[in-house]
Amino acid sequence: MKISDLPKQLKKDIQQTLKQYHMVTEPQSTELSNLVLVQMREQNQTTLPKRQAINAVLDEGLSQMMLRQPESGQILSRRFRDKISIAQVSQELSLTIDQVKHKQKDGFEELAKIIWTMDYEARLARVAEQKSKLEAKRYTELFGIDTLFKALYEQLTSESTPWVVTLAGIGGIGKTSLANYTVRKVVETLKYHDVVWLTVSEGTQRKRPYPATTPQQTFDRLILQLCRKMLPSLSNQASQEERLTQLQYLLKSQRYLIIVDDLELEADTAYLISELITLASPSRFLLTSRTQPIPHSGSQSICLPELSEEHSMALIRHYANEIGFTAAAKADDEALRPIYELVGGNPFSLKHLVNLALRRPLKPLLVSLKQRPLESGDEIYKHILHETWLSLNDDAKTVLAVMTLSTEGGMDPEQIATFSGLPDSKLWPAINELIGRSLLEVRSSTLWERSYGIHRLTELFLRTLINGDDDQTIDFKDGHNEL
Repeated sequence: MKISDLPKQLKKDIQQTLKQYHMVTEPQSTELSNLVLVQMREQNQTTLPKRQAINAVLDEGLSQMMLRQPESGQILSRRFRDKISIAQVSQELSLTIDQVKHKQKDGFEELAKIIWTMDYEARLARVAEQKSKLEAKRYTELFGIDTLFKALYEQLTSESTPWVVTLAGIGGIGKTSLANYTVRKVVETLKYHDVVWLTVSEGTQRKRPYPATTPQQTFDRLILQLCRKMLPSLSNQASQEERLTQLQYLLKSQRYLIIVDDLELEADTAYLISELITLASPSRFLLTSRTQPIPHSGSQSICLPELSEEHSMALIRHYANEIGFTAAAKADDEALRPIYELVGGNPFSLKHLVNLALRRPLKPLLVSLKQRPLESGDEIYKHILHETWLSLNDDAKTVLAVMTLSTEGGMDPEQIATFSGLPDSKLWPAINELIGRSLLEVRSSTLWERSYGIHRLTELFLRTLINGDDDQTIDFKDGHNEL
């Protein structure tokens, strides 16, 4: 929508509805009903009839019109809000009846422009507010997603099923990035009253010392997270039944889009889908999962394949250019193909291997990685991250290690400083190095605040170090890390 795209029907609807200003019956205007300004008033006051919501928008438009075209604004206000005849308005303003009619006609045109501009600004503000609730973008450009994006966008903007959509694929394949990119496009349509982004894996599904959680426990924790975001006035002591009852009422009365990111276990994904279906419609859930769910009524899934060789090469060059690796950015396919042949089309692995190649000769690095046995697809990530870990300085290792303690929203610099024990003179160079190495992600960003997090695969690798499952271990003592 552009501010210049004033619908022709809107002017007619405003004129007709203003003439019916004092009627009790609901207005028939589709254009007015679709305005964000009207919808916001209806949603903020659930008992407010549409007629009153539309009249409130007309009143606000007339108030602004009084400042721009006082005479035309006064004519419309006196004629339709005060129900004064043209003859009486003519006498009050010392105008001929023809002049009043002419200014009234011009007034309808101006009022339509004012209300359309007001709605355009309200739409921009609402879109910006909803986007601010999403996870910060981890990408500057995505490759090979056109078909996937189109399919996901259509499902998320559908007026009917599927009510639960799952993006499935191996770790690092780009599920979160595709979800984030698509949801940002969906938000611009304002089809949803609001959007909520949750990361469900935090504190669950991890190796020791964390206990295993059941699918029911994962679901209960998800409901608690949703209630804290969507029903903040609900007591933390409320029963699970009460949480579900109030949450279901909210999700059934308004259209919400809820993203549940980072599911890992097949049992969790299957259980959540079966339970979330009962909460959905007209609200919708988007899940990202490392496992392909079994078919379920009301649910659909999209499986993310690895990038093709062509798109992998494009990603390598794009990322190499971002980090100043000019040789790789300008290399031909033959020179870059060994990278693709080793790790395949996994964006996470491709980026980290390119980053390593900036600091170490590529040929011996690839030979070293090939010599390690790869029992599963995840092993290649671990080997690349292991080599990356060895190339970090001690301060960067310290900061990266403490990031395993972060919550869903990440850590702010003050928290990182507290846990790491590093002074600013060492902290910020370490943070900047990790960001430059794609090991630290900006989770949220405002003018005055930042919070940081790490990719799930990076976290899992670090936990193998913490738990002593790798060549090096990390011990947390007195709030510091000893490497």
